[in-house]
Amino acid sequence: MNLESFYQRVIAPPHPWRVSKVVIAEDNSRVDVWLEHLSFQFLCHECQQPAPIYDHAPEREWRHLDTCDCPTYLHARIPRVSCPKHGVVNGVFHMADPNVSLTHKMEAKCIVAMQQCDIKGASNIMDVSWDILGYVQKRAVIRGMERRGEKIPKKMGIDEKQVFSRHRYFTIVTDLDEGRVHDVMDQRKISSISPWFEERKSLLDRVEMVAMDMSAGYERIVHDYMEKATVCFDRFHIMQVVQKGVDETRKNEQRSMGDEDKKMMFGARFDFLYGKENLPEKNVARFEQARKIATKTARAWAIKENLRDMWPNVQGDSGKARVYFNKWFWWATHSRIPFMQKAAHTLKDHCEGIFTALQHGISNALTEGINNKIESIKRDACGFRNKESFRTAILFHCSKLDMMPRMS
Repeated sequence: MNLESFYQRVIAPPHPWRVSKVVIAEDNSRVDVWLEHLSFQFLCHECQQPAPIYDHAPEREWRHLDTCDCPTYLHARIPRVSCPKHGVVNGVFHMADPNVSLTHKMEAKCIVAMQQCDIKGASNIMDVSWDILGYVQKRAVIRGMERRGEKIPKKMGIDEKQVFSRHRYFTIVTDLDEGRVHDVMDQRKISSISPWFEERKSLLDRVEMVAMDMSAGYERIVHDYMEKATVCFDRFHIMQVVQKGVDETRKNEQRSMGDEDKKMMFGARFDFLYGKENLPEKNVARFEQARKIATKTARAWAIKENLRDMWPNVQGDSGKARVYFNKWFWWATHSRIPFMQKAAHTLKDHCEGIFTALQHGISNALTEGINNKIESIKRDACGFRNKESFRTAILFHCSKLDMMPRMS
């Protein structure tokens, strides 16, 4: 078996292409394989219809899968066809896409490498530059989004994510059923994200529930574009409101203490934010001492813990949730602790979304988990040049898209 026959079997170019020549560099640093085609009617690149060959484009080179650790390059002259509809255009080359320097198989392997490690590691493994990998990643996301189409999730999560300093944000839309990012929008302002929803307004009727924080802006988006959807306020953000009340109470009470008590309270400042079952054992003695000294903060903590108990006690029953919440609201508003009273009234204004979330067991936990993964992506990449590159990376790693090229 000669080299041409060997590479014909290894590369297996689709009909009508065949290997015509193979050259191995003297220092074994690369392998070059030339392809030629048999007489054949190629497809027009624009309309995918067969057309006669007009002439051939200049020779091009594509990086292919390595052969015995040697970089392998394919060479071919793509036929140009005379299409009745589009004139003289390039014919379809089934081993690579236009304007791409990698074959489909090499591109697919690069995608797998980037899914398993950061782009620097993928560049070292594949011996492909960052710029080319970035282009491959962008193309993969576009390909995956096109294949997914305009499908809208029935259970949607909406949350903001700070992506760069100076309050620059993304709005992350998640599919709670599929556990993936559906799309990423620049900014969090209503004026910035409304066009995305306006463009899909006819499809948003299928949305049944939307999990979010208590942002008036996101709630307005649901009201304007998803009239049939039910708003569900996330447990994490609900407790965040109450925890803020506890912390503000602690700070206010701490100001009137003596130096020794103030120092001890400062050391215990995070203990009041723990759930009672999550408090580290080494902190228990200090926490109990702090509760005896700061009685108002201790009462605020007890109110916060009582609200936490609502979820395991009334999950799935909105009627019981209303009764429980009303009792808690009376306690919080009659506690004579201004910060807890304010937190209670804030939650009262959003209580319907709280009851709906409790009834259906909906939360933004998935979205918060994805936010952590996004932070990991940013950290592993040591930052991004711009928001568009970051958005592409988020969709690449978190959207579960079908991104692989179709190989003939």
